[in-house]
Amino acid sequence: MADDKKKSYPKIPRANWFSLRDRFRQKPPSEVTVSYLSSALGITEPSAANLIPPLKALGLVGKDNKLTDLAFEWRDDATYAGACEKMLESTYPTEVRELYHDSSATLRDVAGWFSKHLRIGESAASNIASLYLLLLEQDPKGKESAAKPKATGAPAKAAPRARAALPSLKEAARVGRKPDNTGDSGQGGDGEKGQGQPRGFSPKLHVDIQIHISPDSTAEQIDKIFESMAKYLPLKG
Repeated sequence: MADDKKKSYPKIPRANWFSLRDRFRQKPPSEVTVSYLSSALGITEPSAANLIPPLKALGLVGKDNKLTDLAFEWRDDATYAGACEKMLESTYPTEVRELYHDSSATLRDVAGWFSKHLRIGESAASNIASLYLLLLEQDPKGKESAAKPKATGAPAKAAPRARAALPSLKEAARVGRKPDNTGDSGQGGDGEKGQGQPRGFSPKLHVDIQIHISPDSTAEQIDKIFESMAKYLPLKG
């Protein structure tokens, strides 16, 4: 069980967490050093040095800088969830584990708990809470699911209104239409058929156009749509 009087908790970025798992799965290092972490994760040595203490605090790396048995459980998908559960129990106090124990836990709530009990700022508390929630997920494919955007509850961005572009579209259609002749009806064709029909008569064509624009379209993309329509829509007789 974790010591409830601890004053600090591990912080490891999500990307580094899964990248390191991949490295350990490909070839376990004989020793986890600052130089190894820097090269394996593509980060600076000062940043790599900051990862050593949390890896040891979680029990993944021993005092001799070698991988522990828990690290080998953590790297394998089949035993990943069990390893995460062990790290939760050995690292975090009972209270926070009882309050936030499933997927309903939010970053805001968990970070608030750490901020209150450790008397630290929001940024530091969020970093601690992020790793706690990552362990709580117990999902070895977390790297893939994190790459997909999650719904945040925010309203979908409305598509920019295209009404202002319509006059230019109408104007383009008007330019492409032949003007109507309104000459004397007596100058029509032969016999009764020609009476009442102006010479050079051109029938009017009424076209209804529906435009469906994705809410994700930018103003520039919408302008391009109407520019193309203005180019190809005019009727040519």
